[in-house]
Amino acid sequence: MQSRLRQAPLEQFLRSRGLKWMTTGETRITDNLASATIYFVGEAINACAEQSPLMLAPLVHPVVGQSACVVSSALALLIHEPNYWRTGSLVATARLLEKFIGLSAAAHLAAAAARDYSLDLSNGTVDARTLLIGRAARTAVESNAEADGAHTVRLIMQRLLAAPAKPIPVHAPAAREAGTLRGETLRG
Repeated sequence: MQSRLRQAPLEQFLRSRGLKWMTTGETRITDNLASATIYFVGEAINACAEQSPLMLAPLVHPVVGQSACVVSSALALLIHEPNYWRTGSLVATARLLEKFIGLSAAAHLAAAAARDYSLDLSNGTVDARTLLIGRAARTAVESNAEADGAHTVRLIMQRLLAAPAKPIPVHAPAAREAGTLRGETLRG
């Protein structure tokens, strides 16, 4: 019962936005964390795409993963389930980047982002702007206010737009089929 009460803010947030949410099952916590993370980071990606419709720079992909990690981590702490952030961020990052770089490359990038974020957490070297995204996501879920959610999306969008990179077309089927990422061939 206590666990359900701690998870109520996240479930209410997802429900109020018509997003996928789970109330039962082994993967309930992970699925709910991934769903909320996909919401925040996906909205930021969509907002960036409106500014540059057919572009998502390859060097922005790690920022997507880093953003997913901090959002998932902050929300996992909110619901008192800190051990679930990694899986939530892995799922979210892979789903968010799959359409841009293919599932195999997205999974590799998700794992690298989670590893790097975990290391930065251990060393206390997480960037202040990144931590601010986590705090904003937590506030948005706790308050369930549209303005707080929009603020979180803006912060993520600023991080995405600040990533230095030469843009490439989003629809690059040859690169996706070859499973390339940053010029390296990934084997799945």
